[in-house]
Amino acid sequence: MRKVGYFFSGFLPILVATAIQLLATFFLMGIAMISLLITKGSFSVDVLLNMFADSYFSTGIMVIYSITCIVLFGLYYYHACGGEYLPKPSKTFDILQILGIVVLIPGAQFACSYLIGIVSMVFPQWLKQYQDLIDSAGLTSDITIAMLCYSIILAPIGEELIFRGVTMRLARRALPFWLANIFQAVMFGIFHMNWIQGIYAFALGLLLGYVCEKGGSIYYSLLMHILFNFWGTVLEQLLGNFGSTLFTALLMLLIMIVSLTLGLVLFSIGGKNKAARIKAKQFANIPTAQ
Repeated sequence: MRKVGYFFSGFLPILVATAIQLLATFFLMGIAMISLLITKGSFSVDVLLNMFADSYFSTGIMVIYSITCIVLFGLYYYHACGGEYLPKPSKTFDILQILGIVVLIPGAQFACSYLIGIVSMVFPQWLKQYQDLIDSAGLTSDITIAMLCYSIILAPIGEELIFRGVTMRLARRALPFWLANIFQAVMFGIFHMNWIQGIYAFALGLLLGYVCEKGGSIYYSLLMHILFNFWGTVLEQLLGNFGSTLFTALLMLLIMIVSLTLGLVLFSIGGKNKAARIKAKQFANIPTAQ
């Protein structure tokens, strides 16, 4: 029965995060209404709707929501899920694992691009909804500093605490890792609330869950999430559009295969090196008989 309770408790983080998002929206709308009453003496529904559709307004909501989630889920992760914010570097980090994550990023990005392309060919209306969402959120070429900070720093920290931190830890109490990883990835996909983002967020969530579990620290999935968003938000704009020729498609496919394979191999070797280093240190600390 306890395992059943732990399993269903895994649904709570996404519900709490959604509630926080709604409360942040109502909070900012309330401030907007009070501001209009003070400055203009009245407000109309049309003005509020226009304000709600504004990218600056949505950025404000997301910043408030993410900071709240970081605080609440951060505290819960630390106190109830065994989270460790100041781990011993020699027991947690390995240079090959960090390098492996860096190498994984191009492959993960191109894999998501292929997923988006395949899904949008089958369901073109989903791509239109996704593009409208990106535009309304302000994730365009003229992105604001606030949205940039949210996308690259606040969102990864908040989402890692919610899904790889709390959700996966709760699910692990009831399920083996591979099922818990699928569970948190499904929750991560659903949380994005549109089909295109949901599908590639699920795939990305599986990889993030893997590096978090096998790396032994949420800092690995956090680093990967930050780098992934940095590529999609900044580097993609700088690199521009490569075009949709057969050559570029094959080149992206080759880079994707090499990047994912090499990245996972480096990450795995780094994990083995770290385990051997910790084991050797434990043996070195065992007192010898006199």
